[in-house]
Amino acid sequence: MAGLFSPLGALYERFNESKQKLELPCPGSWENMHKEIKGAYNILDRTFPTLHLIDGAKIDLTSVLSPSFQVSHSFSWGSANYPPSYQFMAIRHASNSLLTGQIDHEGNLSARANYSWITNPAPEYIPPAPGQPQLPPTPPPSNRISSTSKIQMQLMSKQVSHNTIQFEHDYVGSDFSINLKAINPNPIDKAPLYESTGSKIDKKITAGSSSFSSRLPATTSVTGIFSASYLQSISKSWAIGTEYQYQRLTPDNEESALTYAVRWAPPATPLEPPPGIPAGIQPAYFPVNPSDFTQVLTTTYQPSTGLLHSSYWRKLNQRLEIGGELQALITGGPEGRREGIANVGFKVDTAASTIRGSVDSQGRVCSFIDEKLTPGLSLQLSGELDYGKGGGGQGRVGIGFVFEA
Repeated sequence: MAGLFSPLGALYERFNESKQKLELPCPGSWENMHKEIKGAYNILDRTFPTLHLIDGAKIDLTSVLSPSFQVSHSFSWGSANYPPSYQFMAIRHASNSLLTGQIDHEGNLSARANYSWITNPAPEYIPPAPGQPQLPPTPPPSNRISSTSKIQMQLMSKQVSHNTIQFEHDYVGSDFSINLKAINPNPIDKAPLYESTGSKIDKKITAGSSSFSSRLPATTSVTGIFSASYLQSISKSWAIGTEYQYQRLTPDNEESALTYAVRWAPPATPLEPPPGIPAGIQPAYFPVNPSDFTQVLTTTYQPSTGLLHSSYWRKLNQRLEIGGELQALITGGPEGRREGIANVGFKVDTAASTIRGSVDSQGRVCSFIDEKLTPGLSLQLSGELDYGKGGGGQGRVGIGFVFEA
């Protein structure tokens, strides 16, 4: 047996050596596709202001109880569309784990747990030279080797049918990434109707001169949403990948879909280093890792539904980021549809504030300002004007305060 597999092992070693000579970069995870525009988990990474908008008024109170544990209270009111609400959140993080939990005034609970099987070293702290201002430490690379298991849960107090639980594992290698996910998996769901009636399983057995039909009904079935994705770098700038999703929400209905992805991220170009920070002011922007990409073009397409999503992001300098996004629905046939929406935006960081703005092809203009007034106190202002709704447009404004202790 060893002699049988030795040629395959030698072939794999030669292939691996050839791949290492190409010095292919890490493409990042599938879940982080379009993260430069929308963001995946860290809200500071988002360029567009849409997810930051405040409807009415909001106050956030954050208390850091220890270096690894913090709690926050969020109050919001004054919205014309939603009633006043309260949310409590707790976060505990360690070198290889993250636990978050959130509950609102109606009893809706959401929780998330991440465990990293590979511990990456923390960024090295370099003290400033005598007489020089203190600068934030350089963060670690955004794409690095990792193996993370994740569990996410949402429990609704009134809409029990909307309860969800999600299991996920994300592995990011030196030049590829794999993601496996299961949402609301149930391996012992009831049998589908077509199997219990025997319309699909019909086996004819002949015994002597008599024959009869033996139907073998299934007693259980597996339901849920399952997906697997793979992303591979093929050059120093290009990566390609695909995702397969199998969806079976009820035992009698199932469907699947393939999504293809292309990602272009040329090698990083040097950016202007951050200027000195005035004493007593904590900057809202952070230095970047020299190995991080400064521009990314990502496109995903799902042929079965005709959904096309393309985004371009570029960091022009230490403070300014710009981005564009296109979401389109393209279907064939005599009743084919051609619909889409385009969006462009920017993000500017100053020594004490962050400004985001965007405008889309449907006439929606958004802006968001996060100003750090003093250490531990920030002011947030947001505005939205939708000209597409007619009547000169409809708008909303919001104000918020963030206290940290």
